[in-house]
Amino acid sequence: MDKYGIVGKRNHFGLWSFCAVNSILKNPTYLGHMAQQRWSSISYKNHKRYKKDESEWIVVKNTHEPIITQELWDKVREVEKSVAQGRKTKRGYTHPLSGFLFCADCGGKMKLNYINRDGKLYFNFNCGNHMRIGKAYCFSHFIQAKDIEAIVLDDIREMAQRIVIDEKVIREEFIRHNTELADKAIKTAKKELQVKRKRTEELSRLMQLAYEDRLKGKMPEDICIGFIQKYSEEQKRLETEIAELETRLTETTNTIQSADEFIRNIKKYLEAPELTREMCYELIDRIVVGSAPKTEGEDRVIDIIYKVDIASVLRYKLKK
Repeated sequence: MDKYGIVGKRNHFGLWSFCAVNSILKNPTYLGHMAQQRWSSISYKNHKRYKKDESEWIVVKNTHEPIITQELWDKVREVEKSVAQGRKTKRGYTHPLSGFLFCADCGGKMKLNYINRDGKLYFNFNCGNHMRIGKAYCFSHFIQAKDIEAIVLDDIREMAQRIVIDEKVIREEFIRHNTELADKAIKTAKKELQVKRKRTEELSRLMQLAYEDRLKGKMPEDICIGFIQKYSEEQKRLETEIAELETRLTETTNTIQSADEFIRNIKKYLEAPELTREMCYELIDRIVVGSAPKTEGEDRVIDIIYKVDIASVLRYKLKK
């Protein structure tokens, strides 16, 4: 009630806010898991709250009936990690390939543009850096949206058709091909892990020695603090690198599962009538667009990079 005694009306639109939706999408409660200790305060004096890192949460799994499937949860995580964030135009339209296209020469993202002819919109893509900065940075990589859509859709259909015809052989070929690459990557990663873990242990020992020397009076306090700070910073950096290496090892060992998922996804689009954003999120990592050919008869290079390297095996099979 305001100063005139009139009850104010609430501004209620009945729509979810961005913050609310973002919180829901990252809440493991919907998967049937109870996550605790997600928030904390700075101290018992300062009650300002902050969100803790996910690695610090206490998660108890399968505490209640899930509302969504693990597959749907994983799809949301994929969209989050994708290079394409799906920006809308001023008219509220999001093109299926928006955010997936990159310029082959400067590495910048391709920008979606449109031309209005007689009330009908015609979409095209061009190098974003060229559009913003001009020829001084990069040159034109203009391509009609319908042309790039047709190229990508045909490529997906062609691979889906080949998988349907020869799925078992292609799957085995992919696993064999990827296992060879994975073995080398795993050996290198394990060797790096061993070196970094050994150094982390050594740093802990050096910090302990520096502290003991300070207590015995063998080392001045300022030098001791300097050594411990230096060792601590290096140790934190190594711990981050170790975590990244362990993640890479886990991803490398999931080769068979990723192959099966990719095959299952691409088979759905054997007779897809049009390219959709869902298809792009499920299958494509990025697309690198080369410049238009300068001479007649020359092919334009467009490199479609799929999320799983099975595409390289499929291309090899298609050429045979």
